[in-house]
Amino acid sequence: MRRVLLLLSVVLFLTISILLPGNSVDGQAIRKARAERHTREAEAVQLLSWAAARQKAVAFVSTLTTAQKVTIITGNSTTPRNCAGTISPVKTFPGLCFADGPMGIRIAHNVTAFPTAIHTATTWDRDLWYQRGDAMGAEFFGKGVNVFMGPNINMARVPHGGRNWEGFGADPYLVGEAVYQTIKGVQDNRVMVNVKHLVANEQETSRSSANSVIDDRTMHEIYMWPFIKSVQAGAASFMCAFNLVNGTYACENKRIMNDIMRKENGFQGFICTDWGAIHSTDTSANAGLDMSLPSPSFFSLTNINKVLGGTLSQATFDKMVANILTPYYMLGQDQNWPRVTMRYSGDYSGAVTSPFVDVTADHDILARKIAADGTVLLRNVNKQLPLNPNAGLKIAVLGTDSVQRSNVVNMGGGLYDFGTAIMGWGSGSVFPTYVVTPLDGIKAKFGAANVRSVPNDFDVRAAATAAAAVDVAIVCSNVKSGEGYITYDGNIGDRKNLTLWANGDNLINAVARVNKRTIVVIHAVGQVDMSAWINNPNITAIVWAGMPGQESGNSLADILSGAVNPSGKLVYTIAKSPADYNAAIVTGANPTVTYSEGLNIDYRSFDSRSIAPLFEFGFGLSYTTF
Repeated sequence: MRRVLLLLSVVLFLTISILLPGNSVDGQAIRKARAERHTREAEAVQLLSWAAARQKAVAFVSTLTTAQKVTIITGNSTTPRNCAGTISPVKTFPGLCFADGPMGIRIAHNVTAFPTAIHTATTWDRDLWYQRGDAMGAEFFGKGVNVFMGPNINMARVPHGGRNWEGFGADPYLVGEAVYQTIKGVQDNRVMVNVKHLVANEQETSRSSANSVIDDRTMHEIYMWPFIKSVQAGAASFMCAFNLVNGTYACENKRIMNDIMRKENGFQGFICTDWGAIHSTDTSANAGLDMSLPSPSFFSLTNINKVLGGTLSQATFDKMVANILTPYYMLGQDQNWPRVTMRYSGDYSGAVTSPFVDVTADHDILARKIAADGTVLLRNVNKQLPLNPNAGLKIAVLGTDSVQRSNVVNMGGGLYDFGTAIMGWGSGSVFPTYVVTPLDGIKAKFGAANVRSVPNDFDVRAAATAAAAVDVAIVCSNVKSGEGYITYDGNIGDRKNLTLWANGDNLINAVARVNKRTIVVIHAVGQVDMSAWINNPNITAIVWAGMPGQESGNSLADILSGAVNPSGKLVYTIAKSPADYNAAIVTGANPTVTYSEGLNIDYRSFDSRSIAPLFEFGFGLSYTTF
């Protein structure tokens, strides 16, 4: 059985390699043109090799006092400089500005809300992964941000996982390829990536006290592999996670940071904590931690002085500082770097504070393309789609997810309820400059006069009445999740169940009872339980619209009208029943999260247990006929 599973894994590995775009003539031309642009932009700066940058960093460190070195290894929360995290200036070193996050600059105006990582992954397109990273890197650079806190490459091990939408899916090879291209794109703009969360941070529930227990083979082949690919891509830095790994906090875990990352894989940059995830001074430093964020905490001057020259050697201390400065010099951030021109106010008023810098360029075009290419067509009975925009079809667009709230609701701490779901909540979210809703996009494509709207999941009677009077009924529904510091409707970051939010299931069934051309559109952070309506014969099409970012409605209309042929493929398995998944969120104050499934994550689990899924990993239809 083990040999059979190994053979199947090899076959899948090769299949994924073949399916992934990125080596076409067009792709090569795009890369060449972009490389030439970056070469021109870099002519005014001197980019260094890792070795040359290390030499420059060591020389600078030798001129510093202990207090100055401590300044570089510790965040300064009292002078945030409008950044999420800040390292203060020392001598000629101007300090560092850190900003979230995985889908664009968080809590800043005049930026792009790109499609989320989980949505981008479903394109299976290396070129688009790179282009998105490149565009995000350009925006971070334009705002003067030194460190992009992302990508997030934790695995979608549990369907309920609150931050699955920030990552690239449930297969380590796929995630590794996606993060590799993303890092290349971002750092081609001289912006440092800060890949997170190292490691085994697959649930938000009790994330600061959960102990993830994983065997060594599973660690290397599944959960560490995307981090190893990140090192191969030249990642500048990593963020260690809140949780414990095999009984030791990730941020003082020598096995992970020094042994696997540095000794086994040659990582040369720095490792910083997640916010406040430091638990010791010498133990953390000796294990491979270089920086404490957002404040000094255990790495304060007082604490460092207590152990320096004793349990913390001068050589290790100096290396910590050099680890931070090395990628800074390598990417030429000491030359012609723009000043910080963003704010971090937590205000979604749309107001602009001085100085005004719009970094969006033409990124809306790329965002729309990724959003469309990442849309997955799950069902299309008798070629119900595409819809002809010139046929004068009468269309009902139904559901809360089809519109944006008249007033965007700030739920606090990075949770913004826009109505329609374009992303999850928490530090991975973005203040979109605008949101194109499904209703907006469909009206623009099919004509406003042909479209009726009932934007309320709970007004089932009105929705059914509207659906009965039109040619096509489109029901939009969603599920959201996010970071664990926010609880929304009983969801502590992680989802408490896999059902559609609000009254989605009932709305879909009510509409499908009266209209034989019902199309279900789902915006989702991850897998959904469809058992309540999947067998209804009147549901002739299902469009998995994912978490598409600000161009949501335009991309959806592109798919519905056939302007874009759907090509997205699932990056996780959707089961017939929630009971078919083999991993779950572990609750409690100090939970032990045992990765007992080993290598059998997602589709590997279904294969090993001979369970037929509803929609398999890699599934996705198109309008093409052969």
